[in-house]
Amino acid sequence: MSVRQLLLALGIVLLLGGVAVTVVASLRSEPVASTPTSIVATTSPALGEAIPGTSDIQSGDLAAAQSKLEAHLEANPQDKQARYLLALVHERGLDWDGAMQVYADILELDARDFEAHFRIANLYRRLEQPEEAAASFEESLRLNSDFTAARVALAETVAGLGDADRAIRLYFEVIEMRPMGVQFDQIRVALAEQLVAVDQADNAALQLEKALAENPDNAEARALLDELRGTSTTTTQPGADGTTSTTVAN
Repeated sequence: MSVRQLLLALGIVLLLGGVAVTVVASLRSEPVASTPTSIVATTSPALGEAIPGTSDIQSGDLAAAQSKLEAHLEANPQDKQARYLLALVHERGLDWDGAMQVYADILELDARDFEAHFRIANLYRRLEQPEEAAASFEESLRLNSDFTAARVALAETVAGLGDADRAIRLYFEVIEMRPMGVQFDQIRVALAEQLVAVDQADNAALQLEKALAENPDNAEARALLDELRGTSTTTTQPGADGTTSTTVAN
């Protein structure tokens, strides 16, 4: 299960500097494996042309949007909303270095902006730099310990790095914290996969049973549980005539 799937399951709302949902929706890139960029949303009201370049973004003219945003930021360097929009323009144009620089600029304005660290971590994942991604997710989580999206993303990142024990701890933290909007059956599937990796098949099966109790339609949980239950074990029993018989338990 990818972090993108998990974050979609979470239904997490990211404020991203107050960028309007209609603008962000237009910036969604094609899905990229193991990145949560497609879930960006906000509770802020639509901004219209409050920030120059907004309509250009919505129409797909990224060059015009970038030009207007950069000019706006020359005159208004403290405008984080505009910087987030500019970063997303770079992401939409697949300019990871440009987006990374804008998020770094945001952190120059506010070193405690946990969302900027989160976005930087996502970029590192796109660039296939999981160690750097993990460090940025950790920083995001350090600044906001309730940031469920960062905790889940960090769990999958460290799992990919082979640290199943840490991933298990992080997934258990999500379950224990019971954040609103989380589809726990999906979290339990990811947890079960890591439990299997550390030879805890029984605990994995328990998590999968709980996942199915929460969502009987979770096909991934059902398939993995069936796979675990299908593991064969053999026992040898003596027969009355002195021969032995083998019993296979599924």
